[in-house]
Amino acid sequence: MKNDMRLASSCLIVLGVVVLGPLGGCPQTQPPDENAPYDPTATQSLPIYHNTTDPTNQGAHFIGSRACSACHTNIYELTRLHGHTHAMTGIDGAAPQFPPQATRAAVPDPPTGLSWNDVAYVIAGYLHGAYFVDQQGYLMTTGATGVDTRWLLDFPANATSAGFVPLDPNDPAPRPLDYETCFRCHTTGPQPQDPNDPRSQDSRPGILGTWSEPGVQCEACHGPGSNHVPNPQRRNIFVDSSPQTCGRCHTVDNDPNTIPVQDGFIAGNAQVAELKASGGHGEFTCMICHNPHASTAYDRDNGLRNDCTVCHTDQNMAFHEGLVYRWGDYEEPLSCQSCHMPLAAKTASAAPAGLVGELARIGDVRAHIFRIEPDYVTFDDMFTPDGSAVRKDEQGRAGLSPAFVCLRCHNDATLFPLTLQGAASIARGLHERAAQNR
Repeated sequence: MKNDMRLASSCLIVLGVVVLGPLGGCPQTQPPDENAPYDPTATQSLPIYHNTTDPTNQGAHFIGSRACSACHTNIYELTRLHGHTHAMTGIDGAAPQFPPQATRAAVPDPPTGLSWNDVAYVIAGYLHGAYFVDQQGYLMTTGATGVDTRWLLDFPANATSAGFVPLDPNDPAPRPLDYETCFRCHTTGPQPQDPNDPRSQDSRPGILGTWSEPGVQCEACHGPGSNHVPNPQRRNIFVDSSPQTCGRCHTVDNDPNTIPVQDGFIAGNAQVAELKASGGHGEFTCMICHNPHASTAYDRDNGLRNDCTVCHTDQNMAFHEGLVYRWGDYEEPLSCQSCHMPLAAKTASAAPAGLVGELARIGDVRAHIFRIEPDYVTFDDMFTPDGSAVRKDEQGRAGLSPAFVCLRCHNDATLFPLTLQGAASIARGLHERAAQNR
C-alpha cells in the first residue's frame, strides 16, 4: 500500500466554523458572567451567575440523562453522537447499538468462544477500541480467557483494520474493574469502594464500586440534577467551562503539568496537559474550540466551535494549499490540523513501520500541543531522557517533532519522502517563506 500526495482538483475544503455569539476578534477564554461566584441564596427569577463552584449542586442526587432530555431536548440529541455517551454500554444479550452516523463505531462480536450473554458491559468501542466486562464484573483479558479480548475499530488514517488483539496475555489472574483506572472516566456518578461503602455495581464482585449511569452522560459534567428539576430558573446546576472539569479525565493521574508518553506516543487522554504546555494557546479553555455536547468525529459542524482561522486570519498554508493526503481509501484535505494537530497520541493503535517507514509515527489521537519544534528531530528528542513524558522548554512549552508532523506524509512509503534532518530544515520558517512567495 502506498500513500499518494497530490494536488486536488479543487481548493482545500475549509472546515466549518460554528461560532456561538459575536467574536469581536479571538474568542474570550471565559464568558464574563462565569467568573463570579454562584450565589445559592439569590431570589431573582433569573440569577446572573451559574453555579461554577459546587459540582454536588447542594447535595443533589442523580436523576439520569433521560430526565435531562425532557427540557434539554436539542442538547440531548447532540450528545447521542458524542463519544462520551458511549464510553460504556450495558449489554443485554446483543451487540451494543451505536447511531448510524457513527460510521466506524461497531463492536459486532464478543471475544472468540463467548456469546453476548457472557458480557455485562462494553467499554468504549465508539472511536478507537473496546474492552469487555464479564458477568462477574471482571475485565476480560487474554491471560484469563486464553483468547484475544481487545477489539480495535477500523482507523483508516493509520491503516488499522478492525479485529481482536491481545490484552494482558501474561497475567492469568482476573482483572477487577476498579475506580481509578477503569470506571472513573467511563461512567456517570462513579464511587469507589471503601470500608464504609463496599458495594459493587449490580452486585458484580469484580466491579470495585458503583455508578449512576454507564457512559459519560449529562450529570457526569453538570453534577446530580435533583435540585435543578423543580426550579431550573435558578440555574442551580453546575456549569464550568474551565479545563478543570475536562481535566478530571483528560489528564493522566490528575496531573495537568505532565504530558505522559506511552509506547512512544503521547498518552491518548492528556489533552488538558498538552493544551497548558502549548505556548500561546495555554490559557485557552477546551470550550474555545469544542462544543462539549457535540462530536467532532461524527458531527463536526456542531462539534467544532472555532477553527484555527478564526484567530489566525492571515496565516497561510505553508505551500500545502489545496493538497490532499491519500492513503488507500483514506483521504484528508490538508488543513491547519493536519500539521499542527498530527496523530501523535495513541489510545488503541498506531501505523506499523512497514507502512510508514522506520522514522515516521502515526497514532490515533490528534495532539493538542500545536507547536512544531524542528530541533526535536527524532520522536525521541521530543521526550524526556527516560521516555516517560513530553519535554518542555524553559518557558514550559512542549513541541512536536517532525517525525510526527512532516513524516506522516513524507515517509519511506510515499512518492516524496524526506529524511528527518531534511524535514526539520524545511519546517523552519516555512510559513514565512510561503508568505514571501505570495
